[in-house]
Amino acid sequence: MKNFILLFVCILALVVPAQTETLAAYNKINHHNRSTNKGLTIILHKVYINGEVIEEIYINQHKTLDQVKKEFKGWKIIEENDDQIVLMKKIKDLSPTLKSKGYLGINSNGMLNLYIGTPSGNNIIESFFQIDTDKLEVNKQKELEKGIKISTKNHYKHLLHYLKEYERK
Repeated sequence: MKNFILLFVCILALVVPAQTETLAAYNKINHHNRSTNKGLTIILHKVYINGEVIEEIYINQHKTLDQVKKEFKGWKIIEENDDQIVLMKKIKDLSPTLKSKGYLGINSNGMLNLYIGTPSGNNIIESFFQIDTDKLEVNKQKELEKGIKISTKNHYKHLLHYLKEYERK
């Protein structure tokens, strides 16, 4: 029985270090694979002419930083490291939100504002200038009080240019 116990302890002494080394090697490889396979985070900032910024975040496990830079060649690099890259591009158009829900209007003080939805107190996203409502046509003033739907960049720019003539000095 003593011989059996002695034999068992000897075998155990040989096997345990080998298993420990194998486990350590497995953990090292597995940790390396997790860190290299977690992916590159790509953060895109789209800045529209109406000032809205839309951020998109992607995690890509198949592209390198160089590949991403080539793919987004016209974008400005804001920040980059081994784990992520932040890119920005100015879009010469209205934001999708403004195209679908944007209105130009005036409040009770004649302040020209950009609204998400029809004009009301809480949905102003940008203020421009005060309109001299005494000089503005009555029909145009009523339109602005209700809100004029904005759907294209040209319409937006045209209205701002037209209404600039009625700015209160």
